[in-house]
Amino acid sequence: MNMPTNKRLLSGITPSGDGSLHIGNYLGAVRQFIELAKSNETYLMVADLHGLTTIQDKSQLQHNIETLVLNELALLKGFMTVEQFDRIIFFRQSDVLMHTECQSIINNVTPLGLLKRAHAYKDKLQKEVEEDDINVGLFSYPMLMAADILLYQADLVPVGKDQKQHIEITRDIAGHFNKIYKKNVFKLPEAFIPEEVAVVLGTDGQRKMSKSLGNVISMFESEDVIRKQVMGTFTDPTRKHATDPGHIEGNMVFTYLDFFGDPVKVAALKGQYKEGKVSDVEVKEYLFDSLMAYFGAARKAYDELKSNPQLVRDILARGQERALSIAIQTMTQVRNAIGVTTQYSFFDYPKPASGKTISIDEFARVELRVGKVLEATNKEGSEKLIRLVVDVGEEKPRTIFTGVRGFGYTSEDFSGKQFFFITNLAPRKMMNEESQGMILAVDGADTKPQFVSAEGMPVGAKIR
Repeated sequence: MNMPTNKRLLSGITPSGDGSLHIGNYLGAVRQFIELAKSNETYLMVADLHGLTTIQDKSQLQHNIETLVLNELALLKGFMTVEQFDRIIFFRQSDVLMHTECQSIINNVTPLGLLKRAHAYKDKLQKEVEEDDINVGLFSYPMLMAADILLYQADLVPVGKDQKQHIEITRDIAGHFNKIYKKNVFKLPEAFIPEEVAVVLGTDGQRKMSKSLGNVISMFESEDVIRKQVMGTFTDPTRKHATDPGHIEGNMVFTYLDFFGDPVKVAALKGQYKEGKVSDVEVKEYLFDSLMAYFGAARKAYDELKSNPQLVRDILARGQERALSIAIQTMTQVRNAIGVTTQYSFFDYPKPASGKTISIDEFARVELRVGKVLEATNKEGSEKLIRLVVDVGEEKPRTIFTGVRGFGYTSEDFSGKQFFFITNLAPRKMMNEESQGMILAVDGADTKPQFVSAEGMPVGAKIR
């Protein structure tokens, strides 16, 4: 499959069901998305406003959103390097208010007939649901989706074949807007439909994997739960004894092993299974072990994120700030184009988070200490990281990374010297180690960071 590079992508995940993801979600969409994100500018949002079309229970929606956030972040962190992960703009749709403003404006250039042809609306009617019972949110779903995409001037939108129509509707809406207002405000996006998308059946071997059907294998449940799901997976119903020759075709355990097992080991097991030399239980045990190994890094990231809500908030805040910067640019153009901006306008968009003030109490929670760099080395495998071993007055030195080699800094610039360090940050995984704080820097010439010397001050001293 030819993967695009250097494009701007926008993708959204709705917190449906209970918000959790399973191996079917991973194989069907997440795996391909991660590969795309490694070589493209990627905006990934939790589409919580879309969830309102079907979830009108406060507690359920909150649970779904939080669960989906943890699942998505864990998968991204589990299968990407720190540098790759940091390039993703991960945010919540409801944290960028321009989504609904953009939708409200494009409502007025969207033909009614275009929405009546939308699959989601037609599917509801075909299920013998009365039109009066269909909420407007579901009917206007394509317009909010169009606003999501157009707001970020996306080049490509990764979707399945069943979502292609929504991208075509988005293009039509963007075209109508640009034509009516005689200005190319919105970019016309393209749908990116991966050619090789794995569509796997559930553990029952009959229907698509779905949480509501109870035929899933989870990624982030406990080992006991996942083992039970694996052990309940459909194999070969004609096989009565472990010594009977077995069938591979339609055997869901081997279907999953083709994705998650070692190819050499799987090939050997298939041969043994056909000859009646290995039991279903043995094959299922190997599937369980393979899943634990395959998703091991993601499961570890999940536990770290779940136990550290502030780290999750920091990731979302960073994503919101970066998403806002683009959304504000687009909506400023939209407002100028449609004529609501006049000499009597006084509205202005709020600045992203980095421009907000913080309270004295918030600032007081930042812990700054004097630290002495005992050792400084270039991090192997990275072109920008320098690994610092720092004495901050504690029983053990801390390992703290700084990504400044790209600015011309070398390990010699830090070794044996004293600087200010922020020491109450949550640990952050940097390649195969954790960074246990951050060195304080200020803006310098040509955006090169400058580090504040703390020479002569007592090591471990807190800045008040």
